[in-house]
Amino acid sequence: MLKRSVVIIGAGASGLAAACAAAGAGARVTVLEKNHIPGRKILSTGAGKCNLTNTQVTPGRYHGGSAGFMNKTFKTLPPAGVREFFKSLGLLTIDESDGRVFPRSMKACDVVNVLVNYLTVKDIELKILTEALDVKKTPSGFELRVRTVPPQWEKRTVSGPETIIKCDNVILAAGGPAYPQIGGSVSGYTLARSLGHSVKPPHPVIVPLKVKESFIKQVEGIRTQAAVELLAVGKILARCNGEILFTKYGLSGPAILDLSRAAVFALQTGPVKCRLDLFPEYTDKTLISFLLERRGRMDGRFWRDYLCGLADERVLLLLSDLAKVGSDKLVSAVPDSVFKDFVRLLKNFEVEIIGTLDFADAMVAAGGVETSEISPETFESSKVKGLFITGELLDIDADSGGFNLHFAWTSGLLAGRAAAKIAE
Repeated sequence: MLKRSVVIIGAGASGLAAACAAAGAGARVTVLEKNHIPGRKILSTGAGKCNLTNTQVTPGRYHGGSAGFMNKTFKTLPPAGVREFFKSLGLLTIDESDGRVFPRSMKACDVVNVLVNYLTVKDIELKILTEALDVKKTPSGFELRVRTVPPQWEKRTVSGPETIIKCDNVILAAGGPAYPQIGGSVSGYTLARSLGHSVKPPHPVIVPLKVKESFIKQVEGIRTQAAVELLAVGKILARCNGEILFTKYGLSGPAILDLSRAAVFALQTGPVKCRLDLFPEYTDKTLISFLLERRGRMDGRFWRDYLCGLADERVLLLLSDLAKVGSDKLVSAVPDSVFKDFVRLLKNFEVEIIGTLDFADAMVAAGGVETSEISPETFESSKVKGLFITGELLDIDADSGGFNLHFAWTSGLLAGRAAAKIAE
């Protein structure tokens, strides 16, 4: 019996998983990667440690897509299946208290290495610096027009000659436009459209936010814990507790990144506010009680002395300026109304969100190929028999914490297995 030939476009997370699964199921596999190395984005995830999955994977962590899509996917390959896959490759993992899962070595390169080692064992052909220009369905399978390309860092733009590759089945795993500096692009969307698929416009998500207020620059670089709420038309859209980072353009940090998706889509219909509670461990009542008692003890001191030890000095001085309290003012000279304004800002510091940074600073993209055109069990196209689409190319994105990579592995594994077995 002849082996089914499968060409995979993209050697990222879903592409490498698909290659391993297809080869493991008996297919003859070729992987095309336009970067100079496979798994380049994997190497940058989790600050170089690769947060490859999460112990708390559920369909509710995923956004976009048609109703019930992720339920069917996880019914076909339960979340534990991803960890079993990596264990079979020899990769040991460790769980963090928040559910994030990392390789035991805490090195993303080990994740890539175990995948590439399996490719070598299975004689999978990996063509680096190779770009797929066109994919056509033929009576006998597919024809791909490809060419070699120079590495990203080279100034020369001359590509190699075009060649044709023929195969039985194709897996599109080219990724999305996030992190273009390490290979992210819309080329996969272009190929999907050329094959008849609908593609929702991509948006950067898990991305820092820009704010309207220029005074935010005064606290650039400061990290602090906060309770964060996003509001539109006076209603709370989303909330999160965690670390935030003030930047020269606005807000970043884990808590902000977790809420950024809600901001991206809310901004399409109107203004969005971000409310920060900089003392989330205190209720309004207990904080006011503490500050009033402190005020009584420091009546004859300067306001700057009063602030000392409460929180980061630059943040407190900014809020003091907004409340119109000079740092050289005596505590006793601060009117009650102004003091109350300052306390209110500690628990209710609002700024207006006006946008996000671009794909260069986004972890993933929302949008992509409509999942109504894709099987949630095999990731085969309903438009073109023998075509499979995986990972970030699809209109599915997830919360931060390893959930996006988990979907990449899952979709790749299911597509690879199905592509190896599907009949003509």
